[in-house]
Amino acid sequence: MNKFKRLLSCGLIATMLLGMTACDEGSAPSSGSGVNSGGQSGDAIGPGTSSTSTSATTDPDDNAADDSEAKDVSTGNYTPSGNAGTVKFLGYYDINADQKGEEQCKVFATETYGGTIEWISASSGAAYYEKLATLVASDGSPDLLTFEPLAFPYGVSKNMFEPLDEYIDIEDPLWDDMKPMIDEYEFEGKHYYVPHRVVTKYALNYNRQTVEDAGLEDPYNLYVAGNWTWDAWREMMIDFCNQADDNIGFYATSTMLEAFVNSTGTSLIDVAPDGTISNNIASADVTRSIEYLAELGRNGLLYPADHPHGDWVSPQVWAPVSDKILFLGMEPEWTYIAATEQIQNPTGVENDIFDTPSDFAFVPFPRDPDTDEYYMCSNTFGYMIPKGAKNIDGAVDFIYCNRLFETDQGVIDQLRNDHIAPAKLTYTAGKYEGMQKWQITWDAQVYDHWREMCDSSKFTFIIDDMYGFGDELSTPLTDAMYNSTFGEDSWTQLSEEISPVIQAIIDEYK
Repeated sequence: MNKFKRLLSCGLIATMLLGMTACDEGSAPSSGSGVNSGGQSGDAIGPGTSSTSTSATTDPDDNAADDSEAKDVSTGNYTPSGNAGTVKFLGYYDINADQKGEEQCKVFATETYGGTIEWISASSGAAYYEKLATLVASDGSPDLLTFEPLAFPYGVSKNMFEPLDEYIDIEDPLWDDMKPMIDEYEFEGKHYYVPHRVVTKYALNYNRQTVEDAGLEDPYNLYVAGNWTWDAWREMMIDFCNQADDNIGFYATSTMLEAFVNSTGTSLIDVAPDGTISNNIASADVTRSIEYLAELGRNGLLYPADHPHGDWVSPQVWAPVSDKILFLGMEPEWTYIAATEQIQNPTGVENDIFDTPSDFAFVPFPRDPDTDEYYMCSNTFGYMIPKGAKNIDGAVDFIYCNRLFETDQGVIDQLRNDHIAPAKLTYTAGKYEGMQKWQITWDAQVYDHWREMCDSSKFTFIIDDMYGFGDELSTPLTDAMYNSTFGEDSWTQLSEEISPVIQAIIDEYK
């Protein structure tokens, strides 16, 4: 199985270091602090990290212009300049057409902000950082980019980004509910990353019709009743797998196992605000959780690596076989959208299914029975300003625009309605001009649960720093978790073998 996407080769890291530190060698920090969960997943750029996702079935013309308009967003106590100008955004997707950026870009383009986002295209993965390094070294820095796991603590420690403290007042009530998360990324007294929202990272996705047909209790009902635990999850999978030889309880890649480990309330690698880095891989909680997963594997409840569906079961692959794979461990928003789109939005508008919620749903990873609360493997979303950016003020305006969009109650209410009862949109250009544009219609309960999973009053968020040091640390760690879960080696043995490798990398940051 292709367990992990390689982020950066040693040679590329060296190249990036030369490019970044050449701008300001004298002030390059030497140590880091804070806690990260990056955009998301161990695959620093991919389904868990990207803010955009497109179904493999989607016709390119489905993204043609439509007749939607900018939302009315209050500026609160923040006064935009009204002349934000052109903000150059480096990304492997166009934020102007992305589901987490399109509407904010429309607001940013109004007279209130007077801004425009210019997309500088970059490939994902290693090429993304290579292009960033080249632009910074040549005095052509972009003004903005999305946060990615390698940015913290690695990128911040190498002086790749501008500190934001003189531009953003994180003590302002506007940032109150994000303040704990913002402070997790503090580095030597400065904040280089001010996320504007908490986002889901992984969940257990399922098909409610499959659950009903199997005579099982809906996992969401177990969650609401406080009974969604490791053991309830296991018993449900045993019941399902006993009903047919080809039924599978749970699919996960090596990078998704982190979510189950984090349900104990423990992160694998933790960078504390004072710069202390904790290596927790041999802790009792981590060992107990991985051994529990290994027992599930021995009982035949997990997706086998040699299964004919392949070694990467995306939401699009899973959607038509969700009657056979009970749980898919993956980012829930992306999975819900992509799986629904796979069923309802095949190539060409003529075959679309409109105005109908799908049967897909999700729940958080189950609660550790040794704890009294749900610990959520979570993530944040936001933007960073690269070293040498020319339009910092415009970039800051866009960061505030996103935060105000996130917190405006009118927008929150309107977005909910847009999801569960979207107004019809009509194509205004392209070969589908005049025809209705497909939009997902969310089930109201599923939508509300998705928002609840980002609520700090409902969950204790765990943000693991394991991906902030590069693949030299994360790859052996995720591979070891996977091999212990699906192989014959014990976690105690494997953790002892890789611990010196991990510790050597951590020690470089002291």
